[in-house]
Amino acid sequence: MTNLPSRIDLVNIDKAAGGSAAAETAPSRLLRGIKGIIFDFDGTLFDNAFIAFYLITAYPPDALRIWRERLVRKSFAGRDYSSAEDYYRIFFTAMGKICSRPPGRIRNWYFNRYMPRMIRVLEKHYRFRPGVQDLFKHFETDSMKVAIYSDYPFLRERLEALGLHTGLWIPLYGPESFGAQKPAVRPFLRIAEDLGVAPEEILVIGDREETDGLGAFGAGMRFFRLVTGRRYYYKLDPNRRRMKEEPHGPTLVMYAGAWDELLRQLTNKLEMRSEE
Repeated sequence: MTNLPSRIDLVNIDKAAGGSAAAETAPSRLLRGIKGIIFDFDGTLFDNAFIAFYLITAYPPDALRIWRERLVRKSFAGRDYSSAEDYYRIFFTAMGKICSRPPGRIRNWYFNRYMPRMIRVLEKHYRFRPGVQDLFKHFETDSMKVAIYSDYPFLRERLEALGLHTGLWIPLYGPESFGAQKPAVRPFLRIAEDLGVAPEEILVIGDREETDGLGAFGAGMRFFRLVTGRRYYYKLDPNRRRMKEEPHGPTLVMYAGAWDELLRQLTNKLEMRSEE
């Protein structure tokens, strides 16, 4: 089992937040040697603030069930059942128990009511972050390998609800792809294998250290955390030691910054590659 890192080395590529020295040196380190990128979807390619509110207001009678779904999902973080069927069987059994409903009924609600409702909510209330669509057009004509990995299913439908049609050239992954949930390491390594890129040559871009960050760490990949303004309460040290206390565990080298600066660095990288 991979040991969790006990501290983070944070390099901020946003000049306003990270200072001039970090701003001058971090971008080159962030993308140096990178041949593949794994994007998180929810909260990364679009700001998913208030999504629980919109899901509940779309159908208030499901408020308690949605809250319970989120509790069960949180308890499944990092679990790997090797197959989608095993994952969903255990997931819906757990949900059925907390909801006092048969697992089959919960499964039907999840796939035939809840997820289609989420797609409608995305279409009505959300848009991609500025520049996402142009960025992916760059990727389409570049040799950079790109994948999108979400903890929720129906990823293609949710992408299209926001107006992005990726075609078949960008592989899409969800829990149904692996029977696992972030930060389980196997899915990250499988994506690297599918992309034909060594793990150390992949940058994971996400908005959460405890899922995207730890998954990247376990797989030996680089990680960029998108700064969204939300507070982060998760402590990477499972023993809750202070950073200066011994013994120190392994370190997760993490870059962080705002979307605009990340977009600029990625676009510049792709434009430079096209000129070579």
